[in-house]
Amino acid sequence: MDSRLKVIIVDDDNAMAQMCAKLIQRRGHSAIIAGSCRDAIAIVREARDIDVVITDFQMPHMTGLQLLARLHAIDETLPIILMTGHAEVFSTDRAIALGAADYIAKPFDSDTFVHSIERASRSRHNLAHN
Repeated sequence: MDSRLKVIIVDDDNAMAQMCAKLIQRRGHSAIIAGSCRDAIAIVREARDIDVVITDFQMPHMTGLQLLARLHAIDETLPIILMTGHAEVFSTDRAIALGAADYIAKPFDSDTFVHSIERASRSRHNLAHN
């Protein structure tokens, strides 16, 4: 498995998306920012080599869970991590039960954030090779 991951960050808050991209890039991975769920869907359809998607839960026009369902219709093995500033509104267990690879509450620790992405990618890789 190539150690350089290709990660899509879906967030309508450009400052948050840029911060996430920098954290990912500091670890040697590639980050693509999608400012909307529609953009993320188009990127996944076009670039079949995406390793992980991390999306904000609260997005205009579509929630992170709705995006998760749409992306899993394209690639059911694609790890999708939800992040939110409203952790009390939605439980980690429910997110995982609905197919999320992980769930991160904002604000988050930078190491925890990147480890979650790397762990999700490893899980997908291990499933594909078993």
